[in-house]
Amino acid sequence: MFGSIGPQEILIVLVIALIVLGPKKLPEMARSLGKGVKEFKEGINDDDTVDVSADEEEEEPVSARVHELPPADLPPADAPPEPVVAPEPAVAPASSDKTPADAS
Repeated sequence: MFGSIGPQEILIVLVIALIVLGPKKLPEMARSLGKGVKEFKEGINDDDTVDVSADEEEEEPVSARVHELPPADLPPADAPPEPVVAPEPAVAPASSDKTPADAS
């Protein structure tokens, strides 16, 4: 897909970028993009990797640290939960064409 990008396509992209960013902003954006790519490549090729698994000490299991947790604010277990009652929807009375006087 990207192997088919030719010089004409690159020129079109650069012209559009010049129109959108303007002649003052385009060199600044290209410079910051170049610095970002350079820092990314340096980060990828960095040989100062640290092996943290070799320096780790044997940690105690989580169950041994339960006493360090704060108490939970829970309601008492013997109290039943309060029922939730939904209000009944208000229903408009059915309108009829006849009034009580007309019904006779």
